Amino acid sequence: MPDILRILWGVLTSDFSFSWFGYHQAYWAVRFSRLLGRKSIVVLGGFDVCEEEDPHFDRRIAELRYILRHASCLLAVSRRVQAKAEALVEGREKIPVIYHGFDSVRFRPATPKLAIAVTVAYLDETSVRRKGIETFVRAARFLPDVEFVVVGESLDGSGERLKAIATPNVRFTGKLPEADLIRVLQQTAVYVQASLHEAFGCSLAEAMLCGCAPVVSDRGAIPEVVGDCGIYVDPVRPEEVARGIRAAIENPALGSLARERVRNLFPLEERRVRMLSTLEDLLA
Repeated sequence: MPDILRILWGVLTSDFSFSWFGYHQAYWAVRFSRLLGRKSIVVLGGFDVCEEEDPHFDRRIAELRYILRHASCLLAVSRRVQAKAEALVEGREKIPVIYHGFDSVRFRPATPKLAIAVTVAYLDETSVRRKGIETFVRAARFLPDVEFVVVGESLDGSGERLKAIATPNVRFTGKLPEADLIRVLQQTAVYVQASLHEAFGCSLAEAMLCGCAPVVSDRGAIPEVVGDCGIYVDPVRPEEVARGIRAAIENPALGSLARERVRNLFPLEERRVRMLSTLEDLLA
């Protein structure tokens, strides 16, 4: 109840509400906004509208449909999220897509690339499965001359379980500060995103800006990010992931193509301009 009261106070004292993800907090923000004559914006980020990504989807479908019907403005982070949301509600105008934006000056190549493959994710039971982390770790035994690096904080026992099956060429860094993560990506030849589902892939885009060749699944919005600048693999077969990593290491030009794709399609400034324009139109 205190959270609901804080949302009510926030809406009451603001010109509009802005919610990330169509979850419970967005439901109350939209309801209070309607009640108090305020505008409401909800950014749909993936888990919220993709039933295959959330085991609790059925429990919150009524609140989600309320959000989709009554928010003043809905925004999607990818065409995949857009399609998922539009399939859940009828009679709503097309939901605009405003992609994430990335700083190509901060995330940039710097050092010669080494035979390193990296993946980034929080390590918990759900992410290890959904992000293909176990498949990535098991792929390392097929490429003993390549260093495999798993970046991410272990939130349950998943990190220890992965270490127990890892070969000596797998390194776990834990959570890294952004500056350290960028240094790792600048050294890395290949970034792996072997996800079963993905609403966008921000870490993937950052790695591409650092010149990492992407080895990815074709699931969710990943093809929107990677296009034809990466190597697609079966995300549940370690030998397939290893094959993709080897092919990417042998094709270093992919890293440059990947950087240019993200720099051209997902610039941070374009997101800023489009978000401001959306707000100005909404409040006009």
